Amino acid sequence: DADERTGDDVAGPQGRALVTAPLDLREVFARPWVGSARTRLPWWLRWVPLLPTRFEFSTQAVPHGDGVLVHDTQTFPNGKVWERTMQGELVEPGLWRMTADDMPGGTTITVGSDGYTFTPYRIRVPVLGPLTVTLRCHDEVRFSDDSSLTDTIEFRFLGVRVGTLTM
Repeated sequence: DADERTGDDVAGPQGRALVTAPLDLREVFARPWVGSARTRLPWWLRWVPLLPTRFEFSTQAVPHGDGVLVHDTQTFPNGKVWERTMQGELVEPGLWRMTADDMPGGTTITVGSDGYTFTPYRIRVPVLGPLTVTLRCHDEVRFSDDSSLTDTIEFRFLGVRVGTLTM
């Protein structure tokens, strides 16, 4: 049988993979995930010195009622730290509703056995002091194994791609 906790696939008839239950994000993020992130900017934005292209990140979820609180921390090379918290509510197995103060309208996450995908969402990103810019995001996370994931987020401003973040 498939291990429903991890979402592992098992071979079915004629070697075809059987789809298993979606990953449980409460279990996946019960321990901190840490790593490095890289932003690819379009050529016309690469000259802007204030736009970071690398930073360190950590993410951890803690139980909160029937859902989770997800704490994200980004630490930039200049020492600046950006912390944010999202609230997650399990709608049904494999479907989460996420909200945050900097995410107008929130997003829905569809979870599969090898990762998850967000519905397009908007996020207010700090630019300079209290000034923020709202970006539209397309976000997909894939797990390579039990200890590594790749999160790819495409950012758009007024419909124009302004960067792709890979963590």
